[in-house]
Amino acid sequence: MVEPTTPTNETSPNSDSSSSSVSEETKALVERKMSGESDEVRYHMMALIEAIKKQSQSQIESTGEMTRETYVTAMRQAQDTLQKLGGFFDEQRETMEKSVSAMEDTANKNWEMLLSDMKAWGDRMDRAVDAAWKILTETDKSTPSDSDPE
Repeated sequence: MVEPTTPTNETSPNSDSSSSSVSEETKALVERKMSGESDEVRYHMMALIEAIKKQSQSQIESTGEMTRETYVTAMRQAQDTLQKLGGFFDEQRETMEKSVSAMEDTANKNWEMLLSDMKAWGDRMDRAVDAAWKILTETDKSTPSDSDPE
């Protein structure tokens, strides 16, 4: 099995040399099947597909005259590997979507609690202002009025 290598500056998703080593067929396939993924994920998938292709070609060349049946088996194995990888990326995407959804739910609940707390605090402030206004504007019955003679 071919071990993936860590990309260097020369083989990063943005470099020209990496795009020349990936076939147009592979680029089109990855763009079509993984259009929603990041450039880095698509880059690694293209590199993986190319590595599988190169490994298959290397196996074909090393065995010399290969029969059609062996070639079909190698292609099926490569296809199976790609399907497993696709399933892995689908699982990762689903997990990430669930995490984002859970965070959104938590944020919405926290926002609703904040709004509820602010409304309750506003209601308390209204009651306090009303009570203070009543106290400030009520007439004092315990002190004699100006019209009462002493």
